[in-house]
Amino acid sequence: MAALTATTPARPRKLLASRRTRVGIFYALPVVVYLLVLFVYPIFSTLLLSLKNADGSFTLHWYADALTGVNLSVLFTTLRISAETAVLSLVFGFVLAQAITRLKPVMAGLAMLVVVVPHFVSALVRTYGWIIMLGDKGLVNETLTSMSVPGAPFQLLYNELGVVIGTTSMMLPYTVLLLYGVMRGWTGVCSRRRPAWVRAR
Repeated sequence: MAALTATTPARPRKLLASRRTRVGIFYALPVVVYLLVLFVYPIFSTLLLSLKNADGSFTLHWYADALTGVNLSVLFTTLRISAETAVLSLVFGFVLAQAITRLKPVMAGLAMLVVVVPHFVSALVRTYGWIIMLGDKGLVNETLTSMSVPGAPFQLLYNELGVVIGTTSMMLPYTVLLLYGVMRGWTGVCSRRRPAWVRAR
């Protein structure tokens, strides 16, 4: 036991003595410095700035203002919209990923293109597209009106519903990609574990 304890501290030194480890650290160093300078430093600087008063003294005044009045209402609205977007993205993403997983490889690739390619279109173009589709005279309302849906046309823009639709469309490709990768891997594992006579059916 004593011998094991005595040799344990020597392992990190032996690891660092390896040329391969030193080369890896050398290659990783620029990335670490880049992250520290452009991400970590600005975040900590902003955090320290939020704890300073106008005269430079320590204060929690800004946080107190952020959690009272209109600011608190805006915060709760933001959290509610974020939760709604997350739930809708998860539900629709799961359904789409599950459907794509059941397709043949060629059709699955085409379906993934349909899901992912709109994400590379400019956000401004997509926003105008949603305005055209969800407006009072847009495609959605015109379709609902022609189907004699009670209450049509609906107000689908410039409200929380429109924001949720837009943010869900932004987040949906990420959800589908993540769930599709997991489902595809899990399907492969399950197919290998099945008996040969089941796979042959």
